[in-house]
Amino acid sequence: MSLKKKTFWGGIWNSLSSVSLTGLNFTITAILARLLSPNAFGIMGMIQTTIALINMMNQFGLSPAIIQGENLNQKRLSSLFWFNMLVGILMTGIVFFSADLVALFFNQNSLAPLLRLISIVFTIVSFSFIQQSLLRKEMKFKELFNINIISTISYGIITIILAVNGFGVKSLVLGYISKNIITTILIILFNRWLPSFRFDFKEIRDLLNFGVYVFGSSILNYFNRNLDYLLIGRFLGAEALGYYTLAYKLMLIPVRKIGGVVGNTFLPAFSQIKNKPKSIKKYYLKVLQLISLLTFPMMGGLLIVAPEFILSVYGENWIPVIILVQILSITGALQSLGTTVGTILLSQGRSDISFKWNLFAVSNLGVAMLIGMNWGIIGVAVGVAIFSFYSFWISFYITGSLINMSLLDLVKYIRKSFLYTLFMMSIVYLTKTYLVSPNIEQLPIQLAVNVTTGVITYAFIFLIVDGKEYFNQIKRLKNVLK
Repeated sequence: MSLKKKTFWGGIWNSLSSVSLTGLNFTITAILARLLSPNAFGIMGMIQTTIALINMMNQFGLSPAIIQGENLNQKRLSSLFWFNMLVGILMTGIVFFSADLVALFFNQNSLAPLLRLISIVFTIVSFSFIQQSLLRKEMKFKELFNINIISTISYGIITIILAVNGFGVKSLVLGYISKNIITTILIILFNRWLPSFRFDFKEIRDLLNFGVYVFGSSILNYFNRNLDYLLIGRFLGAEALGYYTLAYKLMLIPVRKIGGVVGNTFLPAFSQIKNKPKSIKKYYLKVLQLISLLTFPMMGGLLIVAPEFILSVYGENWIPVIILVQILSITGALQSLGTTVGTILLSQGRSDISFKWNLFAVSNLGVAMLIGMNWGIIGVAVGVAIFSFYSFWISFYITGSLINMSLLDLVKYIRKSFLYTLFMMSIVYLTKTYLVSPNIEQLPIQLAVNVTTGVITYAFIFLIVDGKEYFNQIKRLKNVLK
């Protein structure tokens, strides 16, 4: 199969995976929000910082190195496997024995036993790390889709059953461990590569040299994405973090999944044409345009209907989340595009720039949140939004310089999505204000009317202005793939 066909079907499967997982996680979170308290979500938010560390540390920057790497023979892969296993076991020990210190940092004594329990995941995921990277390198996204769907459904069933039976926050921890066990088993079944019992450091030195910058960037990116959790949990408490965690899951995880589709699909493809910056620029701008067409209306619409949405889906216990969702909608729209920056940097072999960028981002984000903390979680959300706005332009200026893409090129490709979204938001706001009754007992009906209005309005203006062009592009794509 040609690279173009692999990329196309990879995009289809990754998109399907993103939509399906977003829907599943939304449903699971909505059910759990009715069963668990904001305090429980806050404690899980503290644990989430460890989970994020698991996902980052255990790779040691090697996944992009494997996708980029050549001559991946049995000896090299086996050496990588045993090196990664060593890292996983080491991280399990570090988290297990430092659990009391983490609990002390957050001033939550109940955190320590939960951290010791979840530390085993470091070792669990090490067993399937190489196999998962190979599936991505070979662009076998259908298999990864099946794995993610099965493991997420299993996680939802296990966690909800435990929550119903009074396990509280422990249900979230046990559900997460179960999910990773199931994922590991499925990955090994779908890619039955097995390591040899040998290790040669010389075989992986070049991959580690590339990975060390990715690893450094990952550490900085970890603080970039979790500094808000750390500061809110430490200084504002579990309940405040619970509200922020729900808003964060609701707003940023879906758009990051959409951006993740680009990373998972196009990093292998862009890596194969890394010496053709004009081709990368052409396809990258179209990808950014497509992402903006999807995420801008999602974020703009949710900003308008946040009160009806939160009260209808999660209940009155979560009213403080409304203003957080409205503020973070700005961040969500920008980050849906910003999450693709790393794909270009890594495809060009510039993990060093990624490291330097993340160093800049962490320091600036930390300042923004520390200032905002004077006004509580709302101030932190505002700080995150402000940082996201100005860092967005800087990151694309740096990335564009590698593929001869200007900021004007970027604006040209996303401006229609922005204008369509503004028009849709205006219509939904007018409908909400003047045509729908504000009766609190009819909130689900109001939500349904507003969402339907938004979808119809956005689809209408898109089809009128751009429909013909996109239908022609689909026809050309069909002809290419025949």
